[in-house]
Amino acid sequence: MKKLIGKRLKTADFYLFLEVIFKMRKVKLNWKRKRKKKTEYMTVLFIPPTGEKAKKFNVSDFFIKGAAAALALIVLISLTFAGLYFNSQYQVKQVNKLKTENEEKEETIKILNEEIKEIEEQKEEIARKQEEIKKLMGITDSTGEMKNPSRGGKGRRDIALENEEGKDALEKLQEIKTYLNREEQRLDEMLAKAQNNQDYFRAVPNQWPVKGEITSPFGWRESPFGGRKRTFHEGIDIANNVGETIVAAADGKVTFAGWRAVYGKTVEIEHRYGFVTIYGHNSVLLVEKGDEVKKGQPIARLGNTGRSTGPHLHFTVKKYGKLVDPLVYLP
Repeated sequence: MKKLIGKRLKTADFYLFLEVIFKMRKVKLNWKRKRKKKTEYMTVLFIPPTGEKAKKFNVSDFFIKGAAAALALIVLISLTFAGLYFNSQYQVKQVNKLKTENEEKEETIKILNEEIKEIEEQKEEIARKQEEIKKLMGITDSTGEMKNPSRGGKGRRDIALENEEGKDALEKLQEIKTYLNREEQRLDEMLAKAQNNQDYFRAVPNQWPVKGEITSPFGWRESPFGGRKRTFHEGIDIANNVGETIVAAADGKVTFAGWRAVYGKTVEIEHRYGFVTIYGHNSVLLVEKGDEVKKGQPIARLGNTGRSTGPHLHFTVKKYGKLVDPLVYLP
């Protein structure tokens, strides 16, 4: 009985072993089948238009993916070259634009230079007319020159052209030319008046008697000799070095040449049309009473005589006996 049971158990174990082996082999076969991927194909059918037999092509998915990747690469390369081409064309356009702008600027500069040349010629013509008017009016340049320059001075209004386009610059130049034309017309009118009435202009004290700095103006001022008292200054003081030449401010006759208590060595000249001029604090007198003098003629040397705080000329102008600020007439 025991033998029979043992035999059955052994037989059962054998079958169990075979069953396990079979299942393991089946699992292994299934795993291999899963690993092996089946290749898929796409069928392309080509039918000729002539009615011939249709042709069939099988295309694998690998070939399709490779063709798609190649096409994408070709498109990318084409886009890159297209971008480079258009960028180069843009750069060429920019260079041509810059060349055109430079040519326009060169043309503008050429026009500006021509306009400036015309302006310079017009300025020279105006200066020539001014000199002619001065001669008719008897105005000459003072012979004295300052060795020490004046402190400060009046500036002039300049028209700036920096950082402006050519069109704006040309408009500015046209404005300047219009201004110069207007000034030239005024000079022409002055010239005509001077030619018609030269005697009056030669009698007007509009010649600077000496070059220098105005150290004291006409009118009320603090006393230069100290104290709180305000005094009325009857003329202007023009400072310069001792010995500088002093000239007559207009045509006239010397009515006084000598010493005066306040002004020291003094010259007084009577002109026509009610004008009288006085020159004080001189170091040397070059004219005498009764002399006839012309505008711009030397009459004395600058000095420091009389009641003075330093070398200068005291210049007084009267019209019909009344004191007038000399700067009304001096250019």
